[in-house]
Amino acid sequence: MSNLSENTDRLEPTLAPTKRAAGRCLVVHDDLELRLRLGTLVRRAIPTLDADCINGASFDALSPERIAAYVALFLIVEFSLRDNAVDPLVRLARSRAQAPRLPIFVFARGGDERNAARTIKLGANDYWPVHSVKISELAEVLRRLIEPAHSSGAATTTAADPWRQPQIAGYRIVKTIAESTAAAVYLARNDDLAQPVALKVQVLKGRYEVSDADRQRFVRECQILSSLNHRSIADVLDFGITDDYLYLALEYFPCGSLRDRLKNPVSEADAVNYARQIGEALQVLHAANVVHRDLKPSNLMLTDDNRVILIDFGSASVRLAAHDLSRSDLCTGTPYYVCPEQIDNRDPDGRGDLYSLGIVLYEMLVGALPYVGKNLDEIFAGHRSTAAPRLPQRVLRYQPIIDRLLAKEPADRYPSAALFLEDLSAVSAPIRTSVDTASHMGVFNS
Repeated sequence: MSNLSENTDRLEPTLAPTKRAAGRCLVVHDDLELRLRLGTLVRRAIPTLDADCINGASFDALSPERIAAYVALFLIVEFSLRDNAVDPLVRLARSRAQAPRLPIFVFARGGDERNAARTIKLGANDYWPVHSVKISELAEVLRRLIEPAHSSGAATTTAADPWRQPQIAGYRIVKTIAESTAAAVYLARNDDLAQPVALKVQVLKGRYEVSDADRQRFVRECQILSSLNHRSIADVLDFGITDDYLYLALEYFPCGSLRDRLKNPVSEADAVNYARQIGEALQVLHAANVVHRDLKPSNLMLTDDNRVILIDFGSASVRLAAHDLSRSDLCTGTPYYVCPEQIDNRDPDGRGDLYSLGIVLYEMLVGALPYVGKNLDEIFAGHRSTAAPRLPQRVLRYQPIIDRLLAKEPADRYPSAALFLEDLSAVSAPIRTSVDTASHMGVFNS
């Protein structure tokens, strides 16, 4: 990582006393220079936090009590050592067993998406490729670990401003994944769950007032989603309502989203494969009388075996009015994928999801969005009245599918995801799709 390339003359410090209040973390790696550089980066991120840096053998000799006394454990893991017969994650697994509550962060050299997924499953709180760590991200994660210990007034601040510091019983927030004007998604841990979760939190008061009817609908739809069992729909692990929040805990996917994947070109085979999986997920949702209403690449997660998982059902019970779209929505991508009836404040059915799927499919095939503009009015005008753009010659055979998905009137679109899947299968028959050989380039290099 570029931040670790700076020279440092700091010697390895003496190990700290077994006091968590000492504000020290532990960096482990056999390369003296590399572990000292990471220690320097930690101190730059949080000046009040110090770092002890030791090699693997010294770490293995520490008692579990000594390890658990640290604020956090940073393991630099080498996945590129082909001649190493020892599992590079064995130290992570042992540390998690010895110190179940200790935050553990893995910095990987030579890892890929499969390594990332396995790292999280073995209990790491987060995973960073060593070359792409940002000091701002590291500072945010570390600040959440040490701020509660600094001041007894922290709890008062949290209670007075629950949106900034959400407190959900049983969950420990690790870091922010995404935020909008209405909700936020966090990487979180729960002692009763074996794996980290994506915790979506929506504030009950403020700009987006949630009524009692909305709360009842939220619970009802969470119950429906919990009953669904499909490989392309995220598992609902938990949900609930507090005095301040609605919250929904879903599977966490460390390989990133389709939005990350689209930062690099997508092959035709991958585009068809992803569109098929999305269509199958919508088929299951619509059969359960659930309309997603916010289908877009950032709500489509990727797994290490190239599956697409539909997440974020928070908009399934919220009607999206044109005047509710703010400039922040431009950043999250909603205006580019919204169907015309939503813009006109008409409640969409499943054909609205198929329209959004059409936008996603077009973007995967072409590498660009069909409707863009300098402001919301221009983007909305494209959705309302501009015909679907012509596809390039290399993928022109998908034009009839795109035209039908992006029809302005719902009655002119596919009436069901099943019929879309039939046409997609027929048109893409010559294309071989394989989840085993598909590339994930771009997920971590963005």
